[in-house]
Amino acid sequence: MIALLRGCARRGLLVCVAAGCLASVAQAQEAIEPDRPDVTNGTHIVDIGLLQIEVGAQFTRATVGQHALGTPITARVGLTEWIEARVGTDGVLTQTDGVTRETGAGNTQLGAKLRLWADPGGVPVVSILPTINLPTASAEKGLGSGDADFTLAVLTGSDIGRHWHADVNYGIGAIGAGGGQPHFVQHLASVSVSVAATDNWNPYVETFWFSRQEADGGHVAAIDAGGIYQLGTRFAIDGGLQIGLHGGPADVAAFGGFSMTVGDVLGGHGPEGRQRRAQARAARASAR
Repeated sequence: MIALLRGCARRGLLVCVAAGCLASVAQAQEAIEPDRPDVTNGTHIVDIGLLQIEVGAQFTRATVGQHALGTPITARVGLTEWIEARVGTDGVLTQTDGVTRETGAGNTQLGAKLRLWADPGGVPVVSILPTINLPTASAEKGLGSGDADFTLAVLTGSDIGRHWHADVNYGIGAIGAGGGQPHFVQHLASVSVSVAATDNWNPYVETFWFSRQEADGGHVAAIDAGGIYQLGTRFAIDGGLQIGLHGGPADVAAFGGFSMTVGDVLGGHGPEGRQRRAQARAARASAR
């Protein structure tokens, strides 16, 4: 009888541990954190085996008759606890100067986000994001420079109190000037502050600065504000407005998008895989 009670207690303990694992998995799944729509990227890395798709559109108005439309898409997949791979594209680009209109595919980005330092709970405190921008946009149409760009961004962030959060980025890159000219150095600094207004609604405000966007250009600064609204555990929508402050070609830009997490693309290594293993362990324990 004592042995039977011990067996029941052991099975009960294993079931409780498995339930705790399932609860932690469910909690992890709630934290969809898109890197869009602002310029500033967070330190968060997509969980192992999960694929996160981020799709958007941005309409930019420079002057009367001058405007552009872009449809960026980014796919992010968690490879390990400390690295995610990503591929993105500017999508279909359209721009007009009031006289002519050009449309075509944008550039393609390949990158990876790597966690360098995490707090005791495992949340990244410092990450880096190296990226190569491939010149798939037409230089003849004026949609790109025709040269590759190489950038590296350092990402950090911290909670402020119970509801606020701030992210800070610094980036440096070698940017293609096109026309056979040498690459020029570009610096980026950005700060984004958000607040958890409700369980689903996260408004933010951001300011960012580029040292230059053209080889012979000056610095560019802008401010934007918007919000991210979570739809359940795997989906989010976003939108906002951007206003140029200094040196920018764009006076006003409006943007919006949609993000979603797709299930276990690496076969048993993501949250779903951990959940199945926890369920299997609980089933074996209860069968003893």
